[in-house]
Amino acid sequence: MLQTMLDKNSETPEQGPKEIPQNTMVKGIGVSVGIGIGQVALMERLVTEICPCRILTPEEIPGEVARFEEAVENAEKRLKTIKSHIDSDHPLEDHSYILDTHILLLRDKMLYEGTKRAIEQGRQNAEWALSEVMSKITAAFDSIDDEYLRERALDVHFVGERVLKILLGVSSEKKIYQLPASTILVSHDLSPADAAQLKKESVLAIATDVGGRTSHSAIMSRSLKIPAVTGLEKISKLVKTGDTIIVDGSTGLVILNPDAEMIFRYRQRQELLRNYHQSLLAFGRLPAVTSDGGREIRILANIELVDEVDIAIAHGCEGIGLFRTEYLFLGREDLPSEEEQFEAYRAVVALNKPYPVTIRTLDIGGDKIASSLNLPLETNPAMGLRAIRLCLNLRNLFKTQLKAILRAAHYGNCRLLVPMVSSITEVHDTKIILQEVKAELASEGTPFGEDIKFGILVEVPAAVAIADLLAREVDFFSIGTNDLIQYSLAIDRLNEHVNYLYDTLHPAVLRLIRQVVNAGQAYGVSVAMCGEMAGDPVNVPILVGLGIDELSMNALSIPLVKKMIRSISYDDCLELTHHAFQMQTAQEIHDFLEKWIFEKFPGDYFLSQQ
Repeated sequence: MLQTMLDKNSETPEQGPKEIPQNTMVKGIGVSVGIGIGQVALMERLVTEICPCRILTPEEIPGEVARFEEAVENAEKRLKTIKSHIDSDHPLEDHSYILDTHILLLRDKMLYEGTKRAIEQGRQNAEWALSEVMSKITAAFDSIDDEYLRERALDVHFVGERVLKILLGVSSEKKIYQLPASTILVSHDLSPADAAQLKKESVLAIATDVGGRTSHSAIMSRSLKIPAVTGLEKISKLVKTGDTIIVDGSTGLVILNPDAEMIFRYRQRQELLRNYHQSLLAFGRLPAVTSDGGREIRILANIELVDEVDIAIAHGCEGIGLFRTEYLFLGREDLPSEEEQFEAYRAVVALNKPYPVTIRTLDIGGDKIASSLNLPLETNPAMGLRAIRLCLNLRNLFKTQLKAILRAAHYGNCRLLVPMVSSITEVHDTKIILQEVKAELASEGTPFGEDIKFGILVEVPAAVAIADLLAREVDFFSIGTNDLIQYSLAIDRLNEHVNYLYDTLHPAVLRLIRQVVNAGQAYGVSVAMCGEMAGDPVNVPILVGLGIDELSMNALSIPLVKKMIRSISYDDCLELTHHAFQMQTAQEIHDFLEKWIFEKFPGDYFLSQQ
């Protein structure tokens, strides 16, 4: 049986190849579980050909600004019309706020005012001015080492492109609601407005060139329960309408031109997956206690948006282990007010009551937030003025956020998490500001959570080295493995030349985690983990054996992780961890763990591979 893994970076003719070998596989990112088998409905990408930059005469400028404003108004009307069709019975009713976000983005100061300024001051025609502003905004997002925040660049693109097409007189609608029944939608991208018009009965699966797990279109695909794979890069150029393909949203694989045997195999797998995921949901409602009762691990969820709370609770989270707050600060020229932040934080805290919500303070550099701050450019922002360093440098910004978090803590169980701590001084300085903020709130008569738990994100090697000192100052540790691995192994995950070296099971990484856990246990400080490592089922036994108290992950990973913990004994995990620490390479540890897991969970291991 022929199977070809197609190189996504290879050059492909614009109209696609004349013939694709049978069972050709293209790897992307599985963002919505399930399998779709059927014929392609290719939605052509309306690539906007930007007009060359035209220098306006002074007399033309007012008319060009008015033309741009009118295009924005028309785009807003169309988005509102689409949103009006999402009633209370629609599966996307809980996500209609995403369209509200796009409507608001149309008037975003950087996009809206920035374009008008480029027209007026740069004397540029509206199309060129808008495209230039879009490029600057998306470039700022793209450089962020956070998948969720990078995905927000797509939202800016979708909104800007909609206006751009109106300016060019090009239809912005893909007629997505007219898709034939039982087809697989293939497109370069899928905006939330497109997703909102999908008819679930017509679409078996979705495959797109761009997008990631945290893109709004991915969130909406999951809500519609449509299997989806994104990040395929050139899938829209490789297929044509009528081609038969298989989309596996569980593994991120798309199989082009499958033969009869491959289709038969995937139909069997389709049924297995359907039954399997249904059975897994029951485990989400159970506590994560090892089979011998020797250890219980609290399982929490990582979220970025308020609406994700319902999904997390449905999958069995016991609180929020990481609530990222950066989205409130990005893509704008001003800073979010205390009230705006308070409303967002309170909503999450109230929805999770009585479970804890861990709110992480601002974790980006000054180059990513309000341009009005006039901060200097840095050659290496990842190791510069960012996270707690930025907040201590901009105390008014920090105090505003702390006030909002403390006020939200009055409405439920809330914990404060400070990122990128590398010294005791940073902890002391933060505590001083925290006390100042509490005193200000008390003097105002504003209710707040006086006993909020204070923790730090352990993601810098220096914090690991002084974990015993830090443990005397905090209520809890949360290990951020994404950055800890990068900083420890000197690897940029986004650098295609070295990202293969990024390994959660590197012996050095495991030893760093053990050192943090030992410090926490010595001083009675609980230790959580909120990086991607926490949600990977292959890592679960060794994390249990290391003594981690809490694991926080993508909500969809929770049921499987709980099932695994409930099916293994604590003694076995301790023994496995002991053996792993005798090994010298990450590959040895991987092979050992995968063999161990496969023997104990052959079905789960097979079905959960990404």
